Amino acid sequence: MPLTYSHLPTPGAERIPFAQATPGQVSQARDNARQALGSRFLPMRKITWINAFQTLQPDLWVGPDTACIDTSEVDRLTQHLESLPSDFQARSESDPRQFYFRRQPMNCPDEILRALAELEADPYACGPAVYALVAGLVRHHAEAENFYWTRISDPHEENGEDPDQARATLLARVQALDCLRNASGTA
Repeated sequence: MPLTYSHLPTPGAERIPFAQATPGQVSQARDNARQALGSRFLPMRKITWINAFQTLQPDLWVGPDTACIDTSEVDRLTQHLESLPSDFQARSESDPRQFYFRRQPMNCPDEILRALAELEADPYACGPAVYALVAGLVRHHAEAENFYWTRISDPHEENGEDPDQARATLLARVQALDCLRNASGTA
């Protein structure tokens, strides 16, 4: 979505380095950027915006009544804010009922699922090292405890399956393979 930033430098505005700007000028430029970019992000605390400006230290365009940053600095600020983890973005300034802190769906990569299916078709097709690698990757994805902020109250896997059921199914498949390989003495 193209960005429309209405707080462009006014005619006669002077470009000054961040370090030479007064706190009031920095605050006004930050508030203008926050107003322009706020709808692109989940609600963020004011301190996140303050820290972003402190980190980037953009040049300001200062006129008699206004202070702002130019569009290249707005783009840089946008990239910086987009790189922040989602839990920095989904905080306090919004109604907390709008966001849910949920366990991330595992979305196990297709390559790992195909390797598991091949092992299920022929449990003895590989040696112990390859088996341990595939089983370890499956367990890692099924047991990972990654949480995130979301507006969706009940996230699902990419295929629409319930994440808890998908994890249990995947772990049961590995357990069945473990039993087959241990029964024959090839672990």
